[in-house]
Amino acid sequence: MAGFLLHLSAPLQSWGGPADFKVRPTSTSPTRSALTGLLASALGRSRDHDNTDLARLRYVIRVDRPGHREMDFHTIGGGYPRELTPPTADGRRKKLGEGTMITERWYLADAAFTIAVTGPDDTAALAAHALTEPVFAPYLGRRSCPPDTPLLLRTDLDDPVAELDRAPLHADPPRNAATIDVTFIHDTPPAPGLPATTTVRDTPAPGRAFTTRDLWETQRTLPASLCAGRGTPWLNALITYAQTTPARETT
Repeated sequence: MAGFLLHLSAPLQSWGGPADFKVRPTSTSPTRSALTGLLASALGRSRDHDNTDLARLRYVIRVDRPGHREMDFHTIGGGYPRELTPPTADGRRKKLGEGTMITERWYLADAAFTIAVTGPDDTAALAAHALTEPVFAPYLGRRSCPPDTPLLLRTDLDDPVAELDRAPLHADPPRNAATIDVTFIHDTPPAPGLPATTTVRDTPAPGRAFTTRDLWETQRTLPASLCAGRGTPWLNALITYAQTTPARETT
């Protein structure tokens, strides 16, 4: 199956998980529902579109920079007259004296991920093309989190997973080290019989519901020379990488 490399980097990202109104958490890596939503948005699809084709895509996430969680403190209300309070989903307004509501919005700061996307040739090509000319502006989990680098790194790859071992790392080079340990997150077993590391509930299902799936986390040692830094050095490394011959699929 063919595929492409997707890159997600921004000052802030937010990959939502199970939440209530008061606390909106973020996962430590992009969720399947968010990746499906990102591609569906680029294709111009509505919320109720049947994304059965996108469900056939598989992802291996390389964690270039894990980032760290940051909380954005929110208050709603604040003792204003009822006509000045925020309306609820059903059109009501908070009554005077109901008090200020406190909420927490969690974000993943300073993180970067390179993702190998594989699937049927037609679906992979459709998704990759949409990222070059997205119908709706892409964002990383929330509209307040636009990407700060190109989303699409490379297309028409026979083996995108193998490319993760040679694509530039969006990270600062380690000091006095020839290698760097990098985390990979797989949604299928990277080796036969390997037990799953964790189970998450992030697979879209009809009715805006979610089902569970297993994830496998591995560590690989890569050359420190792949670390391209940030800003202009990173973009220059991408230009050089785009001119190299991609790895071919092995049998």
